[in-house]
Amino acid sequence: MITYRKIYYILILAISISLLGCQLTNKNQDQNQLTTGKLVKASKVTTQASNPVETPAVIYRSTDLGVTWSAFAQGIPATATLSGIKQSNSKLYVTTDHHGIFVYTDDQSNWQQLGPDTLKNLDINCIEIEKNKLVIGTLHQGVLVSHNGGRHWMRAKINIKNSHIRAFIKAKGKLYAGTDSGIFESNDMGNTWSHHFGSMQILGFTALNDKIYAATQHGVLVGNGEASNWKSIYNGDALHDISNDGKYIYAMTIGQQLLKTKNDGISWENAQNGITYPTNYYTNELKHIGSNIFSAQWIGIYHSTNNGNNWKKLQGLPDSTAFSTLEITDYGIIAGISIR
Repeated sequence: MITYRKIYYILILAISISLLGCQLTNKNQDQNQLTTGKLVKASKVTTQASNPVETPAVIYRSTDLGVTWSAFAQGIPATATLSGIKQSNSKLYVTTDHHGIFVYTDDQSNWQQLGPDTLKNLDINCIEIEKNKLVIGTLHQGVLVSHNGGRHWMRAKINIKNSHIRAFIKAKGKLYAGTDSGIFESNDMGNTWSHHFGSMQILGFTALNDKIYAATQHGVLVGNGEASNWKSIYNGDALHDISNDGKYIYAMTIGQQLLKTKNDGISWENAQNGITYPTNYYTNELKHIGSNIFSAQWIGIYHSTNNGNNWKKLQGLPDSTAFSTLEITDYGIIAGISIR
């Protein structure tokens, strides 16, 4: 016989199952988050909320514009330091110093090492990708190229010799390399190289409004891709890197901290307000998505929504940790540690 007590327990069980179903539905819906128009793909990589007391992870990820962060490094050695992050279609690549290259796709449960163990012997500074072709720039071995997605590698047929490779940029139908001996160019995506311009150290590139900007040991250059067209728009300080937010060019100087210009150097504005760190520290990396700008600093990551006029340090990351690689991807904001 069904008693009122039994009916009561049946109702409680039904309500519990219903609530559990709602929680599971909401959890599945939360796997994809819309970030100012860019879909952040669901990840099977195990992520854990960061704990400032714990040893910092190699990589952190945010899928909500920096509000929360999680470790995103499963499969990468804990002692690795990142030197580059690049997305190509659904694949995400990271390069390291002396630990090789790792790749992640949305059908994996963790990062996978890419290519032979010999890559672990290389100090890799930068990576560029075009379809199934990967190109890396190294500190001591010049340029290496893979034609099969990173499984096998060979040195460039006509390589950049006796110079450290610092940065790549694809622009004007060419691949440009920043080196300790000026700018080099390749018309065949890294197979052959020729000297393009200058002899100064080039540490980074950015492109905006059909122009290429280069960070140098002396300041900033701007050009249109022609060797005779480069000109200096900032002198006096060495730059660590250079970037843009779609409107301003940002010079990550070592002597004058973070500067910005919207008129090709006719005037420069200080963009340091809110960023606090010891004297002689500098901005390591700067990326943007829409009006949201993120900068990787020697102590944490900062966020600006007004073209760098003001910055606020983001919470949820390990204290006193230097972040030097940063990228906006379909998997979220990816930040890497390369200095310990």
